Amino acid sequence: MIAPVAIDLFAGCGGLSLGLQQAGFNVRAAVEIDATAAVTYRRNHPRTVLFDKSICDVSAEDLLAQCPGEVALLAGCAPCQGFCSLTAKNKREDPRNALVLQMARLIDGVRPAAVMMENVPGLAARGAEIFGQFLGELERLGYLAEWKIVQMADYGVPQSRRRLVLLAGRGFKIPFPEPTHAKNPQDNSRQPWLRLSDVIREMPWPVTLSRSLKNGGPQQHDWHVVRDLQPQTKRRLQAATPGKTWLSVEESVRPKCHRDGYEGFTNVYGRMSWEQTPVTMTGGCTTPCKGRFGHPDKRRTTISVREAALIQTFPKDYRFETEFMDAVCDMIGNAVPPRFACQAAKQIRATLASHESLARQR
Repeated sequence: MIAPVAIDLFAGCGGLSLGLQQAGFNVRAAVEIDATAAVTYRRNHPRTVLFDKSICDVSAEDLLAQCPGEVALLAGCAPCQGFCSLTAKNKREDPRNALVLQMARLIDGVRPAAVMMENVPGLAARGAEIFGQFLGELERLGYLAEWKIVQMADYGVPQSRRRLVLLAGRGFKIPFPEPTHAKNPQDNSRQPWLRLSDVIREMPWPVTLSRSLKNGGPQQHDWHVVRDLQPQTKRRLQAATPGKTWLSVEESVRPKCHRDGYEGFTNVYGRMSWEQTPVTMTGGCTTPCKGRFGHPDKRRTTISVREAALIQTFPKDYRFETEFMDAVCDMIGNAVPPRFACQAAKQIRATLASHESLARQR
């Protein structure tokens, strides 16, 4: 059977492309402007033609030239920082917000059989105007779109990660795949959410970034690398109770701005618990002051870069081609978890096959 052709926009380091390929799609073309992410993408997806430039400078003709026959699926996750709840206090207009409409432009030119988009839930709230324009374009082009806020832990992704997901078919609807997991399953039809212990319990001891740089670099250690932390940061992590928030820590250990009845962001300097589902992996996934990314074992500091990638469902052999820790953490945090991408893509592929079969019978 010939694999259906797919295109990945805003491809990042390739998490979405990996899931599409695992579902049987042939990802022929992709677009990614970030040079560091593009290097990692090419390393892991050598058969895909990658346009490493702004999506604004890519035409439908550019993409179609790499795709024999009809394009079955055009998928993408536009930069979402402008709609993210973590940036809600910043009221300035983010120029990246309009990139969602660049995706609509390419849908118009390529006319794929199906469309998949993933983004933060804030796209439907803070980004309601732009999202409405996007939906209007899909309707004008004859697509029937379904969207909802998905908890990816319900699909076997080992983290609590809520994302807006849209599926659309040209002239037909694409139903969402049935969840495979539940936080508290009521019967045997679903499995419980995965816990941290299900993912990284058997991982060996990591190395610090400074030590890795003296011994071949972090890539030589498969990025099983943790940050070099200041003594004060280590003390704060040592005081943290696995699975609890910052509010459970003695105030004298906290920064001054987090004392005296502080009720703000309480996951900072926290430790995850072995028996809990991890928090959302972000670009700060190895930085203690950016979330509850501390390792449950108090002999450790934070989770490593590789452990964050495993929580994001990248396979152990996925290569991250950079020596810069912030860059690789951003790639991991911004990625669509491959496991969810695969399940959504399988649903899309099955719906496409059913639609084509019905069309032949008419």
